[in-house]
Amino acid sequence: MPHYSPDAVADPDTAACPVVGLAIDTRAHASDWHSHRRAQLLYQAEGGVTLYLPDRVGQLAPLQAAWLPAGCIHRTAMHGSFSYRSLYFDVEAYPGLPAEPVILDVNPLFRELVLRVTEWPADAALEPGQARIVATLLDELAAAPAAPLHLPMPRDRRLAPIARELLDNPACPLSIEDWAGRVGASARTLARLFLAETGLPFGRWRAQCRLLAARARLAEGASVTAVAHAMGYASDSAFIAMYRRTYGESPGRKKAPARS
Repeated sequence: MPHYSPDAVADPDTAACPVVGLAIDTRAHASDWHSHRRAQLLYQAEGGVTLYLPDRVGQLAPLQAAWLPAGCIHRTAMHGSFSYRSLYFDVEAYPGLPAEPVILDVNPLFRELVLRVTEWPADAALEPGQARIVATLLDELAAAPAAPLHLPMPRDRRLAPIARELLDNPACPLSIEDWAGRVGASARTLARLFLAETGLPFGRWRAQCRLLAARARLAEGASVTAVAHAMGYASDSAFIAMYRRTYGESPGRKKAPARS
């Protein structure tokens, strides 16, 4: 299996094989904004990843994968110790690939197919048996439960600094009225713009932002109590209730890492 450090990854766009797999195991790391000529399937075997697109942010938990179409501009922030397996598909060889970025749930078969492909060399054509494996993998990709990256980012010049501050400091207690005085717009205008640009009222957007950051901290191994306080919740129970309503499980629930 070709293992790499994040700073010495071979360029998958120049590989001879129409599908290339990379295996990376390391600690916290952040990439710059970039894109690929190939479509990317980023499977998270262990740890957490915050995935940034120009217009939205998503949190990738263990046993999930992100699908990024060819040319999709993005950057990532990896939290704590992490392992990911990334596949890159030549869009000319596979013209029917999904056109939108999504987060996918990865079942055991899907996971094993991803791991198998990461064992192949990048400088050789596919053998017939390998081509059949890729065809099955693409079937699993098409059938996997999918969800959009769930935190839309505002672009208005008055909203952008608010969004950046709340991503960097989720516990920030400033109300929309407080922000109005700082960015030079009325609270009513800010509320209207938040809803128009993100589809969410300010309070709900902030709650989703906090939960996104909470998943990253939990992936790093922080305790539920520490995360609740870091996110600005008054009590563990309030945080746990919001997390369970959003994700359908307790924040203390641990998923077993995949074989990698």
